Amino acid sequence: MEREISELIEIGRELHSRGWLPASGGNLSARLEDGLILITASGSHKGHLTREDFVFVDLEGNLVKGSKRPSAETLLHTLVYKLFPSAMCVLHVHSINSTLISRLSKGDIRLENYELLKAFEGIKTHQTSLMVPVFENSQDMKGLSEMIRERLEKEEKVYGFLLKSHGLYTWGKSIREAYIRLEAFEFLFECELKMLLK
Repeated sequence: MEREISELIEIGRELHSRGWLPASGGNLSARLEDGLILITASGSHKGHLTREDFVFVDLEGNLVKGSKRPSAETLLHTLVYKLFPSAMCVLHVHSINSTLISRLSKGDIRLENYELLKAFEGIKTHQTSLMVPVFENSQDMKGLSEMIRERLEKEEKVYGFLLKSHGLYTWGKSIREAYIRLEAFEFLFECELKMLLK
């Protein structure tokens, strides 16, 4: 638990400094050995996180321990942990790239023939494509998580998804892997945006 808190505090500062977590946007979580989920509290500033900015929830999103409210999007984190048993960390950012590309897309984002696709486990060549699902944003977290669940259950390989006008969710088998995937997505989205807007 102490290690996960320290790593997420450090990552929060890094992501904020890169402009990917402005204001109180985004949320960070990690699955602990006891099965509980450590997640940033609602309204916490990710560039200035302290131990008090984290709470513990179960896989249904119920608060188990902590003095603050869990993130409003806790159900999206717990959904990922349920769908992907190997996931140990979920990172959600409100970066410019992920927000803009979600608004400009007319559907899912297709990433194709990029060398950096090899940053995603199981991809061994640039001669491939990766689809990133894009979902309409909603304040109804139960309804949104159910819609996302229905889609992701049908996908063979998915490493992240976008919420329209909102940002990116990605995950990994460790906090480090989730961070690497996030960096890869951000680079690839920036490439796609530059081609779209040229």
